[in-house]
Amino acid sequence: LKMSKLGALFTADWKYQLAAAGLVYSAHIGTLTAGADVGLIVGGGNGTTVDSDQPEMIVGVDAGTYLIPIGLDVMCDIDCDADGEYAEIIAFADRTQAPPTTATGTPGIVTPNNQLDGGAAFGGRCYGGVTTDLTDPVMSEWLAGKYFSGADNGTAASALGQDMNLSKTWTLPKILAGPCEIVICFGGTAAVNGMINFEFAAVPSSYFPVS
Repeated sequence: LKMSKLGALFTADWKYQLAAAGLVYSAHIGTLTAGADVGLIVGGGNGTTVDSDQPEMIVGVDAGTYLIPIGLDVMCDIDCDADGEYAEIIAFADRTQAPPTTATGTPGIVTPNNQLDGGAAFGGRCYGGVTTDLTDPVMSEWLAGKYFSGADNGTAASALGQDMNLSKTWTLPKILAGPCEIVICFGGTAAVNGMINFEFAAVPSSYFPVS
């Protein structure tokens, strides 16, 4: 049992306990500059397809660490101005490999923030806006997704602008043993631009003894 400084009984769920231990991180792509609009990332395949070997974000760890997704928010701006055009967001886990040691893109290397301010740096690797092919990720497990299909009255001018957002919170932890990676992509038949914020835990394997 634990007690707060106010003398009240204190309980914490698994997410809070991991965050308080300095094991939860947040990674984002996309920018916001004072006096300017948001800077969005162009989706894989230059926004015209989902391209999992050029993901918008990839996060992973090596052997000895477990990766646990906690929350995902993706905000996309799309222009499906013709009948049948579509856009999609997909997030999946690859249980077979960790991300490479280098990747080219914009921003390229992403430095996740420890959710315990002042906590240890993330020991894995994270990249955003990848523009060169990585070793093809394997979809070992589907984590989240969103799909939008546009329709109009026959002229481009009749179609309204659309947005597509994905918000996912994991209530049951998915405990992925390294080497592993989580891949997040968006794209479509029309240009898809967006921002991502991904919260996850990176936990030493000693926390999960396997008999």
